[in-house]
Amino acid sequence: MTEKGKDNIDSEIDSLASKLAPIVERMKEIYNLAVEEYTQLVEDICNRRATEDEVEWLLTWMLDFADDGRMLMLYKRVCRAYLMIYPEAILYYIMEYRKLYDPNSLIGTKYEYLFHENGIENNLD
Repeated sequence: MTEKGKDNIDSEIDSLASKLAPIVERMKEIYNLAVEEYTQLVEDICNRRATEDEVEWLLTWMLDFADDGRMLMLYKRVCRAYLMIYPEAILYYIMEYRKLYDPNSLIGTKYEYLFHENGIENNLD
């Protein structure tokens, strides 16, 4: 590749990065807001005995943001608080997290078949 070709590619990458920057910043704002709002909900649900439906509802919505370390800590807190109370539901949500965000952790376990569902293994680095 010529030097001019490299410069064109670098220029295109820079242009794309500058176009994506506002989107990335907005996503950060959304994640920060989600952590702030869900922190209050987690505090509430962990300081009382919630119904299984309430716990499932909360974990369902939190799962969308669980790739953020702060949200994952909140997600784990709810799971730990309710594991002994609603074990089937909590184990389901732990597995959903693993399927979405940590599919490699399924390899070599009896849940490895989940790794192969919907071509997950084709989407990994």
